[in-house]
Formats: sequence, structure tokens, C-alpha cells
Amino acid sequence: LCFTEHDPRMMASNGQGDGGGGSGGYATYQAPPAVAHARYTRVVTIRTQKGDQQGWRRIREQGLGSDESGGSQASSVFVAPSRTVPRPWLGFGGSFTEAASETLKKMSSTKRTQVLKACFDKEVGLGYNLGRVPIGSCDFGLGNWTCGNLVEGDAELKGFSLDHYRASILPTMHDAAKIAGAPLTLLASPWSPPPWMKTKDEFHGDGHLKRECYGAWAHHFVRFVQEMEKEGIPIWAVSVQNEPEAAQIWESCIYTAEEERDFVRDHLGPSMEAAFGEKVKIIVWDHNRDGMLERAAVAYGDEKAAKYIWGLGYHWYGDARYETWPDRFNVEYEDRQHPEAGPITEIKARLGLENVRRVAELRPDKHIIFTEGCQELAQRILPEMLGVWKLGERYAMNIISDINNGTEGWIDWNLCLDERGGPNHVQNFCSAPIICDTRSDQVLLQPSFWYLGHFSRYLKQGACRCICSTSRDVLEVTSWVNPDSSLIVVVMNQSDEDVDFWLKVFGSGAVSSEALARSITTFVIDNAAPVDQLSQASGAVTCIDAGVGSQRSVFGIPFCS
Repeated sequence: LCFTEHDPRMMASNGQGDGGGGSGGYATYQAPPAVAHARYTRVVTIRTQKGDQQGWRRIREQGLGSDESGGSQASSVFVAPSRTVPRPWLGFGGSFTEAASETLKKMSSTKRTQVLKACFDKEVGLGYNLGRVPIGSCDFGLGNWTCGNLVEGDAELKGFSLDHYRASILPTMHDAAKIAGAPLTLLASPWSPPPWMKTKDEFHGDGHLKRECYGAWAHHFVRFVQEMEKEGIPIWAVSVQNEPEAAQIWESCIYTAEEERDFVRDHLGPSMEAAFGEKVKIIVWDHNRDGMLERAAVAYGDEKAAKYIWGLGYHWYGDARYETWPDRFNVEYEDRQHPEAGPITEIKARLGLENVRRVAELRPDKHIIFTEGCQELAQRILPEMLGVWKLGERYAMNIISDINNGTEGWIDWNLCLDERGGPNHVQNFCSAPIICDTRSDQVLLQPSFWYLGHFSRYLKQGACRCICSTSRDVLEVTSWVNPDSSLIVVVMNQSDEDVDFWLKVFGSGAVSSEALARSITTFVIDNAAPVDQLSQASGAVTCIDAGVGSQRSVFGIPFCS
């Protein structure tokens, strides 16, 4: 068994159970335990490949048969579905920034609904069930603002209100929950306290939270959760601070590891517990993988602080293959197979993929969740990045590594952005899985959207990871057992060459398959009787020729490749 009904890890907001208000509440997750079938029989193959314009294409059904690979060192993916890891999956989601909601507000009603369905509809979209919302303003918004008119010295927060959220953020959240069919599991994160609470009287920069304001700021968290619940938006968790070691030109606040620990131990933890018991979780760090182990060690090293902490959140930034700012180091290898081609160079920076596993090992009783990632544009403009296939592969590479290493949920950054990669009040433009051209009312689904769907559409809340491996390094793979006992295997090939392999399901059989060049494939494996191989033209969603060059549409939205 992966978990039981009373496992505290499964506390989530799903609209059933013990309390809450408005359109939802806090509840104990009660899906049946994820148990593998005694024997699997059918393999359904869904694929997305660079240039094929088909989205999530269901290409065949096969019956599991005998293993004719020739041995364990043959090109293969091996899955042991009965060997699950007791970390039930929380889900996938995106972030309700002011930038996303204001962008949607500028779109026609039809296109706005299409975008929200693309994100939250379980049948035709990504099926998101998680979300993140900023507490106050962040760079992806129209400017600096606080939750109400919080004038200097207002330690009792008499001016607190959510009026700013009512303009576009709250309506977007309500409509998303309706499309999802259940309240979303929401994380709330602050970028900056009101400037007068900081050592430097400004939203941005390297100011710290004043110690004399610790109590007032902890009360601000409580008020935010309470007022959101009155609006019918239950908050599942809060993080202490977005990127607490980054002094930015946009909203930021610096916490040392010790400051964060002490704030949780002496103020935020007791205040949240007094108001909500254990219903609202506290997440620390909420920054990049590079420093996550050290910050976890400090936070968890004090048991008085650790008792209030559900787990640690993190971001993916620091990969010099995609970003301009990290220090990079080149490691060269001799090409023994093609010496005439010169050395092979590997780029090292601050990606820190293995640090996720190390944090999971540090405190197995605590939790890990991915809370933000996006592609920064830096000196480039958004049109240059539209349809760049490598960005989809970046998403899948990070997801596969993270969920194999112990991550329990995955939240993307902006749900959508406009034609510039904003709005962003400091011009820190980025890409997103969905781009909305507010000038032409056109919506462009990026490769990252399709790659995300290979996980979010098939890996269900409550699933448990099962042990898998590949005998070829070029195949990046993860496997999960869903609560309905279906087995999900995702295989990505970032190379420019097709790779034939055998998919082996221990105790059930094997099938011959392939990972086409620059493709991602999801295998849905169950105990149903397989039918004859499907036509190459059949699909999980209907794709309609949009008649715009290399763009096609899924549920009315162009495919951008």
C-alpha cells in the first residue's frame, strides 16, 4: 500500500471533510490506496514529437507479451509496479499572478474560457488541481501594492483588505475551480511585506523583515488566509517568503536561514496553529535547489520550529544552459568515438537536481514541493522564443528528475502571459506554457504546455511512484501507479535520433516500442483487453487545422511549434 486514509501526508484541500468555508474547505484526501494490478495486459501509447503538430497523440494499443529483448542489457525501460515509494502525489498546477489574470481579462470571453479549460479541465486540458497565489504584489503584476491600505504603524492591520484581488485575480480563481470541478489546493506566498515593516523602507532590494514586526507580519498571514476563505478560496499552505536570498529589483525580502527558522518558530507557526490548527501548512525556503539542503537542515534542526513546518518548496533556476545569470563552468571530455570532432563540453552551474533527493533523505517525515519555474527571456524578446521545442524538454527534464527524487507536487509559474511575456512592472519578461496575444485575441499553446500534459493528464492525485530504470541514458523515465491501479510510464528522448527499446513490466510482460527523436511518450498500462492497433491519425484530443502555417488548434487554441 502507498498510503492509508489517515496518513497525515494526504491532508489537502479537496472540498470534502473537516471544515473550511465558501466553495470548498480543508479535507483529508480519501482516494483509495494506489495498489498495482496483479497483472497488466494492455499498453496505450500517447506521444508528442517535435514537428508533428498533433498534441497528445494516441498512436497505438498493444498487449503485453513475452520479453524478446535478448536480456537485461538490451535497450529497455524496466518497471516494477509492485514496488512503490510511500510519497503520494499531490498534483500539478500553475500560479494566479496578477499578470495572468489581467492578461485573461483582456481576452474575449470565449478565449478566456478556452485558456482556463486548457489549464484546469481534466478531459481536454492539463487537469491542474494545485495553484499558487502571491500575497501582495510581485514582479508579474501592474505595480507595487499591499493587501489594503496598510499605513506605517498599522500593526493591527486595520487597513487590510482583498480589494485588489477582486479586480481580476479572485474571478480567475473562482472560474478555474469551477472548471476543475473541485476547490484547488492553493499555496500562498509573499514577495515583500509592506515596506515600513522592513529594514529598508522599500518593496525591492535587500531589506530584511524588522524583528519588531515579526508579530504583525505573522498576523498578516492569518488575515490573508481568513479573508481568502471568506471569498470562497481556501488556502492549503503558505510559504514564508518567495526567494528569501534574492535581492531583486522587484518585490523581495531577505531572510537568513536562522531568521526564517526563528520567524516560523516564534511567530508564524504559533499564529497559524492558533488560528487554523494543523489545517494550513507552512513551507520554508521557496527558492532554488542549490541551497535547499542547507536551509532544510537549519529549519529542521530546531524541533520547536520543525514541528510547524510541513515541508520545503523550491524553484528550478540556476541552469546555465537556459539562463544568462548563473556562474558556469565547462567540463571537457575527449570524444573517443569521433576524435576529429574535438572535445565534448558539459556545462555545470547551479542546477542541483540531486539536492531534492538529499532533502528527502534528510527528513523523510517532511515534504517537498516544486513551487516555481519558468523560462526567463533575459535579453531576448518573446517572439524569438515562441515554439522553441527545447523549452518543453526543459520542463520534462526537470519534472522527471524531481518526481523521481522525492517531489510530491509541481506548481508552474504564470498560468499564461501576454504577447510581451508580461505584464511585468519591472520588465522581467518570461515565457509561459500559454501565451495570449491580447492585440489579436489569439492564444498560443507552447511546447511546454504539451510536455506538461504528458504528466498532469495521466499522473493522478494520490498516485505513488514505482521503481523503474532504463538501460540507455538518453531515455529519461519515470513511472507511477495511480489510485485506480493503472500504471503510467513517461519516456522522453531529447536526442535527434530514434531509439528503439523494450518496455518491460515486471510480472506482466513486455512490448517493443520506440522513443522517436525529440519526443515524449506516455504509456498508460492497465489490465483491460487490448484492441487492434489504432490508426496513426487517432488522438486523445481532436486536432483541427487552423490554417495558420505551422500552427494547429486543440479545442480551438492554436498549437505553436
